[in-house]
Amino acid sequence: MLVAAGHVAALVVAVAAFVVRLGALRRDPSNPRIRASLAICLGCGVAVTAGWAPVHSGIDGMSGVPNLAKPVEHGAALITATAIQFLFLHLGDPQRARRSMRRRWLFFAVVATVMITMFWAADVPESEPMHFAERYGDRPQVIVYMLAFLAYLGVSVVDILRMSLGYARFAGTRLKVVMRLLSAGAFFGAAFVGHKALFLAWRLAGSTPPWPEPVASQSLVTLSVVLICSSFVLSAVWRTVDGLRAWPRRRALYRDLHPLWFLLYRAVPSIALHPPRSPERNPWWVWGVGQRLYRRCVEIGDGLQAVGPSDPQVVARARRRAATAGWDGARVAAAGEAAGILVAVRRYVRGQVADATVEPGVEPPSGDIAHADVEADARRLASISALLGDRLIHDTAVERLDTGST
Repeated sequence: MLVAAGHVAALVVAVAAFVVRLGALRRDPSNPRIRASLAICLGCGVAVTAGWAPVHSGIDGMSGVPNLAKPVEHGAALITATAIQFLFLHLGDPQRARRSMRRRWLFFAVVATVMITMFWAADVPESEPMHFAERYGDRPQVIVYMLAFLAYLGVSVVDILRMSLGYARFAGTRLKVVMRLLSAGAFFGAAFVGHKALFLAWRLAGSTPPWPEPVASQSLVTLSVVLICSSFVLSAVWRTVDGLRAWPRRRALYRDLHPLWFLLYRAVPSIALHPPRSPERNPWWVWGVGQRLYRRCVEIGDGLQAVGPSDPQVVARARRRAATAGWDGARVAAAGEAAGILVAVRRYVRGQVADATVEPGVEPPSGDIAHADVEADARRLASISALLGDRLIHDTAVERLDTGST
């Protein structure tokens, strides 16, 4: 009963972590770290599920191959260990990660081939969900199978712990906690390897171990899976809490950007990836504000690129007038950019696009930019957006346009 409860608990945590990482993958499908974490959760879930006695018997019954669930369970454990190595390598040095994984993939392929070959060569005629090692552990093919499996897990765990200790010195507090949970899971994986190796040695010596092998093995597997997968759940909880705390601030920034965005959208409608039904309306309630704020900054940057560079004379004149009016330094800088953008948009609408000899004052943020950087860019854009309707900015722009110069 205790073993079954452990399986259920581990499976629940693994499924929760898998769902969390699946959502992250949908938002950023090209991120190798997210794909690695998804493989870790999937591997843990499959290993725990296949090792559960009712599922083990079901797999054997449907396939007609006794104990086929064992290589499924052990193969999922190998994939989990490999994915953790992949994740740590990309956390440390993404440029070298692909090269560093080649020998690990080769080792994985050799071990998997040995295990599959030995499993099919072994004579295991009856299904043994709980006592496979006790009944067949003294057969030569099973011994080779288990030695290959344990050797791979042992080497992988040492590699994981080594990388974890090295990277933890440079990680932030939250990433350090996540890495320690992963390392703790790997530690219990190492304990599983040591326990299995000791059990095999005991059996080869012709003795019966004084402890219940299935209970010990499943307990170690459960602890390992729970710790590994809970690291991803904890990371998601932190992000959710941060998102809730930041929502009012990001929502206000998103709304503040609307005048600038709408000015550019009317001139260049193609900047909107998904055009809103009522672009002139500034929504009060915003779902997914983090991604939408990022997207709004990108669209504004695209619009500025499309309408062309700001006129330096307009920028300088607006700044002089703002300084004379007693505005502070930040508002003076924003006044120059607002007037320059206003003139550039109106000339673009008239078909008078200047040569792009001067870069627009705002660059669209890159795809991997941090939320803090997006918010910093949004705050600067919002200060420009707030001045578009100011009389000083309007008069400066009109005067320049009335001169007819380009």
